[in-house]
Amino acid sequence: MDNNMMDKDFSVEKAFERLAEINSQLENPQVSLKESLALYTEGVKLVDSCKKNLEDVEKEIKILNEV
Repeated sequence: MDNNMMDKDFSVEKAFERLAEINSQLENPQVSLKESLALYTEGVKLVDSCKKNLEDVEKEIKILNEV
């Protein structure tokens, strides 16, 4: 996974775009098993990053709603 996906400039939208690319590549029967595993691993990491990012946003919204 691209290292800048994990920094403060992380974008859920960009992660979703990359996940769509990964999905397309995984659907290609020409992709080797080893490459498929690497793509799958990258996808799992992206999903985890999206989940954490969305959880953080949810916390911020809850804090703002308490004010």
